[in-house]
Amino acid sequence: MPRLLALSFFLGLLATACAPRRPAPGAANEPRPDVVLEGARLRSYEGDTLQVSGTAARVNYRRAGGEVQATNVVVTLPPGKGSPPSQQAGTTISAPNMDGSLASKTWVGTGGVVVKTGEGLVANTPRLTYDSEARRAHGEEGVTMKGPDYQMRADRFTLSAADQTFTFEGTVQAVLGGATE
Repeated sequence: MPRLLALSFFLGLLATACAPRRPAPGAANEPRPDVVLEGARLRSYEGDTLQVSGTAARVNYRRAGGEVQATNVVVTLPPGKGSPPSQQAGTTISAPNMDGSLASKTWVGTGGVVVKTGEGLVANTPRLTYDSEARRAHGEEGVTMKGPDYQMRADRFTLSAADQTFTFEGTVQAVLGGATE
């Protein structure tokens, strides 16, 4: 009988040791990334043409779906061909978090996204979705923008990275004649 009790105790320990570990309360239940990069420099090309460049504090990549998650991201979208000299600096987008997909060629910035154009316009939005094939960004959660002689707010927006133009929709409020804090 002691042997049977010892054997069943041993099998119980073995089963417990081999059981899948449960994540700690509050831990993400996501699979581990295949690649983790710290202090990454980013560049995306279409053929020989640079489409996006930038930096990220950390990048997680999962091969299975081509998913990318990055933190503290700053990317620059170069201006389109034939852009006027005032737009040659391109558009810079920064966000605390960006999730993207290599398959769909889209990424989403969250956590307080800031957009700066080469002409000095600064836009703030909680969330921005960028489609790299169309070179367009849009947001559905509101945007505030400040320029050299105006400020505005809108419910929704679209940004064309090629010519650095914004289109605003929904309720739009503008103050002309000088931006104030």
